[in-house]
Amino acid sequence: MAEFDNDEMGRLKQFWAGNGSALVIGVVLGLVVIIGWQGWQWYQDRQAVKAADIYQQIEPALAGDSVNEQALDTVERLKDDYANPPYAADAAMRLASQYVQQQDYDKAREQLMWVSENAANEGVAHIARVRAARLLWTQDKPDEALSLLDTDHPAAFDALYAETRGDILAAQGDREGAYKAYRIALESLPPDIATRALETKIADNAPADAADAPTDSNSASS
Repeated sequence: MAEFDNDEMGRLKQFWAGNGSALVIGVVLGLVVIIGWQGWQWYQDRQAVKAADIYQQIEPALAGDSVNEQALDTVERLKDDYANPPYAADAAMRLASQYVQQQDYDKAREQLMWVSENAANEGVAHIARVRAARLLWTQDKPDEALSLLDTDHPAAFDALYAETRGDILAAQGDREGAYKAYRIALESLPPDIATRALETKIADNAPADAADAPTDSNSASS
């Protein structure tokens, strides 16, 4: 038994002599990774809590009819110091809406473009981009609006982008382009989504020989 223990001890010493340093380094690195991850999580949670506290100031700051300094300071602070949590993007979207009500479209678009470029949520980013394009259209800048829509986006947003493009083209008198855009939008929608308004746009811009063009009887009945 003693001989067996001595053999085991000898093999253990031999193994440790050859691998001890690597084991120590591995353990230390593992601890560093664990501690670092926990520290990062703690920092992220702390940042989210701080951002939430600041976000609570948005409601009273935007309660008036015009954008005040408190609202601007609050939104800019969120954007500068807490851009990753969702509060900054939401605050900028709300500030943009306030600017739209004041018809200050340049400042509204500035906020929306920040959201489109910085929002952690991809959906929010694309909604902001499309809204910015509609503002350019409102400002009689259709080419810039169409250019803003000409960007890669997930298939889930095909309908939103295509319908907006169709609206702009229709307003420009490009019925053929609008018709094609509306068709893409319709075909991109899930089957359970109401499409009557979109179908009306398609019919209004359809070529005379298109299957979905309005007939004379339909025109008379309307």
